[in-house]
Amino acid sequence: MWLQLAILGAVIGANNFSAALALGALGQARRRWRIAGTFAAFEFTVPLLGIWLGQATAEFVAGRADWLGPALLAGLGLWTLFETTRDTRDREALGAWLTGWRELVLLAAGLSVDNLVVGVSLGLEGIPPLAMAATIMGFSVTFTLIGLELGGRVRHSYETASELVSGGLLLAVAWAVWSGWL
Repeated sequence: MWLQLAILGAVIGANNFSAALALGALGQARRRWRIAGTFAAFEFTVPLLGIWLGQATAEFVAGRADWLGPALLAGLGLWTLFETTRDTRDREALGAWLTGWRELVLLAAGLSVDNLVVGVSLGLEGIPPLAMAATIMGFSVTFTLIGLELGGRVRHSYETASELVSGGLLLAVAWAVWSGWL
């Protein structure tokens, strides 16, 4: 059970890592605790919500989870790629906008859509809900902080290249989630 939880946490945390890498490349590493805290709140509560809502609701959400989360990530990736054509002040403004409370909650919600279904399926398998939620949250926060730090460091050295990579990475993660690889 613990190995299953660790693998699950790492896979789910990969989404947060990608988003954090892009946010770090947009100069938002200074808002690490706001970002990590918002992601943590969603990564902990959404799987528990999945258990609570039950399988019928999860099937309804599952019909949309295959496109909703990837669509939000792809949108962020495309916008990041678009922003590489603008000057640095505009990119800083985009990063500040993305890490405003409302936008950050929407981003975290998009990254957590699949966690609702995970919560139901693992809850039905008898995995302790708090252990599952804490594991997912722990990996997600760790990967978020690492992504923000790496994105921020790469940004200073290779600003435009890091934004191109970040945007491409978000698109790749969106495709991987949509195709079922993540």
